[in-house]
Amino acid sequence: MAEPVMLEVREARSPFGRVVKWIFLAFQVVMILLMLGTCAAVGPFLSGPDPEVAIGAGMFGAMAMATLWTVWPLGTLLLGLLVLFTRGRKRLIPAPAVATAAIPVTTAASRDSGETAPRRGGSVPEAGKQP
Repeated sequence: MAEPVMLEVREARSPFGRVVKWIFLAFQVVMILLMLGTCAAVGPFLSGPDPEVAIGAGMFGAMAMATLWTVWPLGTLLLGLLVLFTRGRKRLIPAPAVATAAIPVTTAASRDSGETAPRRGGSVPEAGKQP
């Protein structure tokens, strides 16, 4: 008897793993909103009439963006590792049995006798004697 075909599947995440994954996604959204919010908050002051206010707003915006550009990759790395480590375990399960009675099988005897049987799917033509 042939050895059963085994499939490699991954179990579902644990509740802690799902929470970590949602925290990771929320962190990404928050970082994007903070970047856009910083640009939106600083923009009107940069184009204002007072040069001292414009310089101060520019310095604040540069410091805020530098902080965000430091926190975002570090947070993504740490949370991404947590997401990776909280995946479900891999398992090997036997493949479900497929009904093979409906699939016609072409045998060497039927090919040699000239009988035509429908071909199974595939892009490679059958080898051997062709009618």
